Amino acid sequence: MFTVDFSSQFNTTDYVAFILVFLISYIIGLYYMMWSKRRQNTPEEYFLGGRNMGIIPVATSLLATFMSGINMIGMTTDVYLYGTLHWMYILTFLLMTLTVTLVFLPIFHELQLPSTFGYLNLRFGRKVQLLASMISMITASVYVAISLYVSALVLNYILGISIFIGTIILGACCIFYTTFGGFRAVIWADLFQSVLILLCSIVVLYIGLQLVGGVNQVWNACDKGGRLTFYDFNVDPTIRLTTWGYIFGNTFAVTHQFGLNQSSIQRYLSTSSLSKARSVAIIFYIAYVSTLLLSIATGMMIFSYYKNCDPITSGLVRKPDQLVPLFVMEMAQHLPGLPGIFVAGIIAGCLSTMSSFLNSTTVCLYEDFLRHILPEMSNQKTCHLLKILTILLGCLQIALVFVIEKLGTIVTVLFTLLGLTGGTMLGLFTLGMLVPKANQTGAIAGTLTSFVCVAGIIYGGLFKRPDPILPLSIEGCQHNFTSSLHLLKLDETEDDLPWIFRISFMYYGTLGIAIVYVVGLPVSLLTGGDKITDQRLLAPFIRKTYQEKVQRFTPERVDLLPD
Repeated sequence: MFTVDFSSQFNTTDYVAFILVFLISYIIGLYYMMWSKRRQNTPEEYFLGGRNMGIIPVATSLLATFMSGINMIGMTTDVYLYGTLHWMYILTFLLMTLTVTLVFLPIFHELQLPSTFGYLNLRFGRKVQLLASMISMITASVYVAISLYVSALVLNYILGISIFIGTIILGACCIFYTTFGGFRAVIWADLFQSVLILLCSIVVLYIGLQLVGGVNQVWNACDKGGRLTFYDFNVDPTIRLTTWGYIFGNTFAVTHQFGLNQSSIQRYLSTSSLSKARSVAIIFYIAYVSTLLLSIATGMMIFSYYKNCDPITSGLVRKPDQLVPLFVMEMAQHLPGLPGIFVAGIIAGCLSTMSSFLNSTTVCLYEDFLRHILPEMSNQKTCHLLKILTILLGCLQIALVFVIEKLGTIVTVLFTLLGLTGGTMLGLFTLGMLVPKANQTGAIAGTLTSFVCVAGIIYGGLFKRPDPILPLSIEGCQHNFTSSLHLLKLDETEDDLPWIFRISFMYYGTLGIAIVYVVGLPVSLLTGGDKITDQRLLAPFIRKTYQEKVQRFTPERVDLLPD
């Protein structure tokens, strides 16, 4: 296989940009640990920033949390291989935003619970809370591992740093400022990192368009290459990406991941009012969709650049996810310093994602599992314990990187992960919010059945044929190569796996939420149902139809954090 060593092209400017990301993130954590007047010396300050954070910092923190290398590399590569149907995220994110602002935020802002799963404790009991929290913590840790792996992969490809060493460096920096700076350090580091990520994405796209001859050249190349896919109404659920898959599949996954996730709710609750939280959600929607469109445009531009010599088939890269770093390094001869900006952007995305999820999983571990079994402690001792938990969870997330390394492309792994838990968790929460008769027995039965069934379907799907990619050309290549990738050499015979195992990962979330209701609701009714006495646990529009059966409530704060 033909290989390229780009480490020698990384100049002083590149190293300065690369190091500054670590240094600034480190200084932010140090500031909130040593010099800030708002010390992280109470659990509420450590978890939620005192619940008085500004709209813009919180919205940009949400953006930085989810706008990691997974978008900058994973989404871009997926557009290169499979086309532009990912624009449908605009619609699914709109549906998610409406659900968050109209259903979730009113409930969580009235209850003011530090852990999302505290709601399940009030609605269904502690057993359901622990079950859901455990599943969510595992999902969050794997999501962080994916983001870490992307960044370590870039460092490995561009600088020659081993994935092991790169992962340790990135993880250690993030653990430091998250542990000692608390929630405020995470928010302000995210603000800095989101600006850097956007700058990186815009610069790469702009310079790339100049190289390929402009927007018209990109559009024509993608049209001839079959990349311009704006809809696909095929009802076959085994097809990887379709319009129906996005509307009736991806919507459920993103609603949980971006709207009901502990990291998301924790940020919404760090604002002082429901109206501010809704403003955060709207700003986040606009910003995230804009960055997603940047990734799609970058994928189209890179396809135009390599339309006659695909680096994957010709062996210039070992994995499809190395395509974007290759392109950036080839652009370096036209703009010195660009590789440093790119690597800095990828690292910023990784740090922001890891810090946000690290902080949120610490909340879950403490609030849902440990607080009830530990003796009462002072604020100072509690904060010391939280810092120890943050360090331990960070080390676990670093270790998971070496499991992710063995799996498939980034987007496939990510969507599969979200489908495994997203539908199940969304089904559990909405069962409590929308169905007053649902009880603990039904919730546990529905959740466990859903998780086990979806996990079984995903396991069976590991043995199906790879999804066919769109045509790639090597006619213009001028180097000698022998491709070792089997991605392009697909057997045309029909897959003999049962239909259910060949279903697209886009529908995993749909199956998850459906199973929760199909099992959870009948079990609840057969075991006596439930009677809600606190309407704050129900969605606002459900309360109007249910209020005649229960006594009116007076909203008051339910705070699980110690005074």
